[in-house]
Amino acid sequence: MKYKDDFFKMEIIEGFAVESEMKRVWAAQMKVLSEIIRICDKYNITYYADYGTLLGAVRHKGFVPWDDDIDICLKRADYMKLLHVLSKELPAFYSVNSCYTNVNHRQPFSSLGNFAMYPVPEHIKKQFYDCPYVVGVDIYPLDYMPYDDDMAQLQQSMYEIVYNVACQLDEIREQKDIQKYINNIEQMCNITLQDNDLLRNQLMKLYDNIASIYTEEESDRLTQFLRMAQMKEGTFYYMKEWYDSTIKMKFMDMEINVPCGYHEILTTLYGDYMNPVILTSAHEYPFYKRQKLYNTRQTLV
Repeated sequence: MKYKDDFFKMEIIEGFAVESEMKRVWAAQMKVLSEIIRICDKYNITYYADYGTLLGAVRHKGFVPWDDDIDICLKRADYMKLLHVLSKELPAFYSVNSCYTNVNHRQPFSSLGNFAMYPVPEHIKKQFYDCPYVVGVDIYPLDYMPYDDDMAQLQQSMYEIVYNVACQLDEIREQKDIQKYINNIEQMCNITLQDNDLLRNQLMKLYDNIASIYTEEESDRLTQFLRMAQMKEGTFYYMKEWYDSTIKMKFMDMEINVPCGYHEILTTLYGDYMNPVILTSAHEYPFYKRQKLYNTRQTLV
């Protein structure tokens, strides 16, 4: 993927100033995405643009001007397959981040980064359009919810119980209540947990297992359980036929997969999604602000 120098100039897009620095971040992220797409094509894995990336493909044919990351999702079987093959298909400097590849990983989803930590070495920067930051693509699992609403609610509740303990593990340990929580989860799930330094990783794999209990044949809906746990918005789901097939859509200088039910998905996520609302990201914009602050502090020292 090659870009003319003009691409990296600051640009006003739909009334929003996209800085030169962000343009380099976009280009670097697209290179990471292109590697994921290459691997998905090789292994017959189906991915879908998700969240702001899906919105950007449909509404802008590229990044939403005030978006700073790339999101994709995969059905659970393809999600696990992709995580299994990423490392062996990529140069060693790439960073595969998941609870299955890194016991210290703390996010309830996975990601592929262009490097493991900041600061980024010069030879890596040059491969990623002189982008000075660790960038990547967030990768989310899609799981099936059962037909029966009571069973779906039970699955969601089990997920949230284990997820919340994993998130609050440090505080629970400080309160010396950890054994009570372990006992409750063991009884609920009929498993045995080891109270050691890997407990959080055990819990993360456990809530992933809870999310993946049901198969396509037992379900008419797909969801991201972590969204329900994080957003506290009750039951959240997509109809599984919205993901029956993919459509190729332009995304900057690439084509990416969007789910066939993109209109219904975007309406579920954003309502009137064709009406742009500036800076509505779920995280602080830009995401690399902390990396930039670290660099400033190092320079001052």
